[in-house]
Amino acid sequence: MRNWTMLWVFGVALACTGEHQDSATPYALGQALRIGPDKGGTPTRLNEVCEADPDQETCEAEVERCGDDAYADVVLDEDQSALDVICYPGHVSVHEVGADPVDSATAGNHAVLVLDDLDDGADVTGDVTLAGNGSILYGHGTQVSVIGGDLAIDKNNAIVRGVRIDGDVTITKNNAQLAFCEIGGNLTIQGNNATVAECVVHGRALIEGNNAVFVRNELEQNSELSGKNLSCNANVVLDPDAGAPDAGAAPAPVSCDDGR
Repeated sequence: MRNWTMLWVFGVALACTGEHQDSATPYALGQALRIGPDKGGTPTRLNEVCEADPDQETCEAEVERCGDDAYADVVLDEDQSALDVICYPGHVSVHEVGADPVDSATAGNHAVLVLDDLDDGADVTGDVTLAGNGSILYGHGTQVSVIGGDLAIDKNNAIVRGVRIDGDVTITKNNAQLAFCEIGGNLTIQGNNATVAECVVHGRALIEGNNAVFVRNELEQNSELSGKNLSCNANVVLDPDAGAPDAGAAPAPVSCDDGR
């Protein structure tokens, strides 16, 4: 199992105005989501998320590190073994971009930036940079939480969840975790130990680092993924015409070359 990532979130620095603080977490504490077996994930309780894992003891030991007052995404292999655990703690200081759009934003060390849940266009019209270790960008879904520009992940242990990025995403550091995201441009992973789960990538996904995990993603420009020690499960080629009346075929699987 991959090393878990714990986010102790203390504050946020914004290159914008309109930011406010809310003590309530945007995720339900004590709950968890199993990502892999079914599209959209399978919700369960935090203390039950490892019951179907073939290596239940190891899974439980990793989930326990999240703490009881937390939420977790558990990313699974095809045999339901945990490949990675993403922890979201409960005792955090939550900062939100308000209803009015801003030009750009950045999150520093151990900081969380939350985009709103209003269907009102881009929340950040320009670029976002995760420039601190352990920073997190949290959205309420790709239909409502939107970055109009590019996203740069420039430090270690960053998490991005539930956000649409209209431009490119570039990951230069290690241990980045992306879940339930949509990327309009290219995804370039230069760092090691990246996890990408339940994301849609319209551009090309390029893996230059080691030990990446790709689970249940839809990739428009890739029929194959390759990377050293790459782990894959249920990735498919995105058909942009899938909504057409004559489109009925199952999506083609994306092959996985782990470099071994």
